[in-house]
Amino acid sequence: MPIKCVFFDFDGVLRTWHYDEQRFQDEFGIPIEAFREVAFAKEHVNPAIRGHVTNEEWRAGVGEVLKERYPADKVDAAIADWNQRNGKLIPEVIAIAEECKVKLPVALFTNATTRLPWEMEQHGLTDFFDYVVNASETGFVKPEPEIYEYAANLAGIEHHEAFFTDDGIAQVEGARKLGWTAHHFKNADGLRAALVEAGVLA
Repeated sequence: MPIKCVFFDFDGVLRTWHYDEQRFQDEFGIPIEAFREVAFAKEHVNPAIRGHVTNEEWRAGVGEVLKERYPADKVDAAIADWNQRNGKLIPEVIAIAEECKVKLPVALFTNATTRLPWEMEQHGLTDFFDYVVNASETGFVKPEPEIYEYAANLAGIEHHEAFFTDDGIAQVEGARKLGWTAHHFKNADGLRAALVEAGVLA
């Protein structure tokens, strides 16, 4: 059966993050590793991507934990800097998504927080995708099967009619278990080859 919708992960596929790690440490006195350890600890980030707390609440909570270790004014400045960041789109992958969109529906499929609509607007993507699956709106996260079920139902397709790319192998395997054609993203060339093999691109 032909593919009827292509699903793209956001971070690590369509968007990349570039932190000036030395500047972050020099300016705020907080090692980037320590910041990430707190911000992306499961007990902090999971409630945000499941929609149990807002993006603002998550970030404020990260700040409160960091203030137990570092000066409050430096932490406030670091959080403010973090809030202004929105990553950078990867042009080669955006171009592939545009090629796919000419042929069939495309979807954004991401474990994101409530800030996703703003992030998409800032990147000019608000009207690009035919469907958006945001974990914080569903209560489920990749690779839980419920969110793949939700995504397929949203697009009105069967599992075997979906193509999905993600930089996380667990997320890819979760899709494959349900019959999706899934590609473990490493670079744009590999993604293009996988889409050609799946019959989406020529």
